[in-house]
Amino acid sequence: MAKTKIEIGDILLFLSLLLIAFLRLWKAVDWFSFNFDEEYQAFLAWSQVLNFHPIWIGVSASNFGFYLGPGFTYLNALLFKISSGDLVSLAIFSPMLGIITCLSVYYTISKTFSRKAAFFSILIYGLSTLMNIFDRRFWNPTPIPFLTVWLLYSLYKTNKDSRWFILTATLMAASLHIHLSLIAFWPLVLYVVIKNIKKISPKVWIFSLVSYLLIISPLIIFDINHNYDNLLSPIRYLLSPGQIESSFNLSVISKNLPTIWGALSRIWFIKPFTTIQDEMALGVHGSVTRGYWPLSVFSLIILVWLFMKQTKDSKLRILFFATISILGAYLIYPGAAAEYFLLGFFTLFTIVAGIFLSRIPLKLSSVLAGIFISFSTFSILTINQSRFGLTIRKELIKETMLIIKGDPFVVEVATIGKTDYPQYAGWCFLYRIYGRIPIKCQANNYFGWILNEKSSETKPIYKVVISENYEYTSVVKPIKYIHEGAYNIYVYSINQYAKTF
Repeated sequence: MAKTKIEIGDILLFLSLLLIAFLRLWKAVDWFSFNFDEEYQAFLAWSQVLNFHPIWIGVSASNFGFYLGPGFTYLNALLFKISSGDLVSLAIFSPMLGIITCLSVYYTISKTFSRKAAFFSILIYGLSTLMNIFDRRFWNPTPIPFLTVWLLYSLYKTNKDSRWFILTATLMAASLHIHLSLIAFWPLVLYVVIKNIKKISPKVWIFSLVSYLLIISPLIIFDINHNYDNLLSPIRYLLSPGQIESSFNLSVISKNLPTIWGALSRIWFIKPFTTIQDEMALGVHGSVTRGYWPLSVFSLIILVWLFMKQTKDSKLRILFFATISILGAYLIYPGAAAEYFLLGFFTLFTIVAGIFLSRIPLKLSSVLAGIFISFSTFSILTINQSRFGLTIRKELIKETMLIIKGDPFVVEVATIGKTDYPQYAGWCFLYRIYGRIPIKCQANNYFGWILNEKSSETKPIYKVVISENYEYTSVVKPIKYIHEGAYNIYVYSINQYAKTF
């Protein structure tokens, strides 16, 4: 009988992994979202492809004035180098990393808890529509779930072998190249270090310290040459009397708590026929799936269960403190907190939920899992992101270049009301890669310093105007109008209508 159960379990696991991989890679290129943050990262990476040189910092982190390390920029540059700048490499890499994270969840939880807990954990992580949507973007928070899983596992392993602290140190250093939300792990790391301090040999101390310093060395070099400006910037922000949001007060909690409450529901359910633009509130979009209180309450019950069980289970205690650390840090964060700051929490919560489902009656957990799988699969398959995605944008650029050919041109991304380029960003870099470099585009105002390109004195022959989800009006008739998906492209001849422009 035991053998039959194992075989059935293996079949279910294999089928689940197939479904997870299919849904992660489903329309990966068509749905790839490329916006202001991604364009900023892309310009930094592309500068490395054009002219490789050591850089010491990457993108800025929130509103602290702190800059992350350049590790993610180098990864982006490597993918660009392999694909000659084609963003398809990014569109494939991101969901593939999600699949690798799923496998990591299964491996680490099966080794730490049980195969049953691991199975439910990857079902929730792998099939959550919210996590699937996060994997449709390639930007510096993308690796957060992967690092979170292995940070948790390294802390578990240190109880039996202190050499795992080397991996812990390595991952904590790598987090400074990814996203500051992972520094919420530090209190737990220090707790585990103090708990096992007598077991840590001098060799492990040395290797851990060297690994940490080596990985953050670009940031050290930058700070040494800039009066430690980067290191001190978060402290200056928190102590600045001019920063109203820099001090902690009850209004901070009241501002961030609704996002957490909604997130406890959104991890389980995202409405069908939505878009990534809406769910991630990208640009001028923001029709996110609201939180449903029964789902939030269900998640809260799971967290309360974890709190009660961790008092007698040291493994659950580590998981509890890791989960609460991220939630607590988010709750008191004084700046503008976004949902993606909770990516580490989402990852840990799927593990907590998986363990919870593994410990309730199998019939009940099977029913709950079946309902979750059905709704999630339907939601993912009905996402309408294609009209905003990479494939349509590439096709539009290709059609535009058939008209422009080798003539100089400018690109203008039309905006509504008081909104500006960041709300509709991405096009300037896309034209550079899939068409030709426009002699002028709004991105020059934001990213021109990165490539250090001099403004061209060449007079343009064409003007390309792009509008999203609305018709751009002009007294001049375009020589070509193209509409696909959410976009309208208007090509004007500047020579013919010089007075207008």
